[in-house]
Amino acid sequence: MLMSELRTPERKLAYMWMLELLTVSAILSTVFVIFNPLEGILTGSVYLVPGFFVLLGSVYTFLRYSAWGFEVRDDHLYLEYGVFTKVKTMVPFVRIQHVDTQRNALERVFGISRVVVYTAGTRGSDVKVKGLVPGEADSMQEKLRDVAIESEDRDAV
Repeated sequence: MLMSELRTPERKLAYMWMLELLTVSAILSTVFVIFNPLEGILTGSVYLVPGFFVLLGSVYTFLRYSAWGFEVRDDHLYLEYGVFTKVKTMVPFVRIQHVDTQRNALERVFGISRVVVYTAGTRGSDVKVKGLVPGEADSMQEKLRDVAIESEDRDAV
């Protein structure tokens, strides 16, 4: 089996995660301004807590994006992800039931898609490859569908 370097998602995925972080931070800031529990102690706390959240969230977003990688190998789809818990997933082509491409509203704004691979079994029966350009997601979907059909005759074990 040929082992090459893992592909990373489009950088737009990291930007989308940052926008999600900033949205949550804005909501937290608003709640914190309305219900400031430290009102008598620190008047600047209204800005410190959400600012600290954005700083930590930005570092986490960078680490999260850096940890993502995927590759379509000879007989399986391989994914690596996770900041605190490193997950390495191998999906044998023979286990693939069907493959979808999906784009929610935010992904459409950022021009990215994800491929969802549904597998036989109950635990973790779907795997998501995030941060793909729509054309790349469509071609990955077709490739995975084709190799899943080719491997139907093989034993899953």
